[in-house]
Amino acid sequence: MATGGEVKPNRRGVKSRELVLDAAERVMAEHGYDGASVERVVEETGIPKSSVYHYFGSKDGILLAVMERGAQRFFSELPTPTTRLGAAKQHLAAMSATLVDALERHPNFLRLLIVFATQPTPAGNGEVHAVVNRVRASALQLLREQLAIAYGDEPDDPVIDQLARFALAAIDGAFIASQTDRDAKLERTLLPWVGSIAVLRRSLREGAD
Repeated sequence: MATGGEVKPNRRGVKSRELVLDAAERVMAEHGYDGASVERVVEETGIPKSSVYHYFGSKDGILLAVMERGAQRFFSELPTPTTRLGAAKQHLAAMSATLVDALERHPNFLRLLIVFATQPTPAGNGEVHAVVNRVRASALQLLREQLAIAYGDEPDDPVIDQLARFALAAIDGAFIASQTDRDAKLERTLLPWVGSIAVLRRSLREGAD
């Protein structure tokens, strides 16, 4: 999606464009949006400022491109089985392992996502916030679908929706913990997640009866 003056690069410019996005993602995750100047990105990459503005138009354009690319990469790496992988517990364990792998490969993008979800930025005329909302909605829908497959329920079941929201909150918390506490390994922190989902589902079903 071309926005904020962004232009599509030719083949020779693709590598430079990716280098800029890599550096911008890293710098923004470390210093925040306000502390991530175009000059800092230029210094990190050695790519002329004129080229950066040629591809993205503005700092807002860089941020929007970072978020769009991050979203595409993250979801492209999440397999979405349409049938249950063994028992419900095995299916959820496999899904958890896949999520952990994706989260560990893209920590900077996820850090930005959480920051902008809790502290929306006006950058990009609201387009960045729209990307954040879309990613969160897609993650929630993915969780609904996989939980429904695991338990043989419908994705629009209110209990499944509650479970999906709980799961997303647990994933958010585990990721934040892993970024702030060296001893809080993501896989280990999420380990109780599978068992707790089963207990919560049973409790919600009993409460609904």
